[in-house]
Amino acid sequence: MIAEISAVVGILKTLNDGIKTVKESGANLTGLAGVFSSLTESKAAVETIEQATKTGDHVLTQEEALELAWAKADILAKEKELKKVTPREVWRDMLAIQHKSLMEHKHRIEKTRLSKLKKQRELSELIKTTLGSLLLLSVALVVYLYIL
Repeated sequence: MIAEISAVVGILKTLNDGIKTVKESGANLTGLAGVFSSLTESKAAVETIEQATKTGDHVLTQEEALELAWAKADILAKEKELKKVTPREVWRDMLAIQHKSLMEHKHRIEKTRLSKLKKQRELSELIKTTLGSLLLLSVALVVYLYIL
């Protein structure tokens, strides 16, 4: 886990150079795209680490927790800097597109989950029906044999 946190910190350090380049050269798309890509990777890595701790897959040491907290604060600071150098309309559109993409992804995941639950329910009903039919058949057979 320390390696993942160190990677996040390393990426965040390179972001400083990227932000400085974007500020100096004006808000060009190529520079911004690279910086946003690095920032997105950092955020995803932090979320992965937090998810691993939430599910109990890893317990953070104090050192890891401190580095993670610094990384999260640094990410927020970098986002604020990027927001300042990005044109307002572009920033707003980017957030809207990102939100739409996230909602579509969550919808797909939920749809898959519901489909899986439906299949499990159908299988359960099939098993119950089959077992019920077998029980009725065996009772009928016992009754028939008893009468003979």
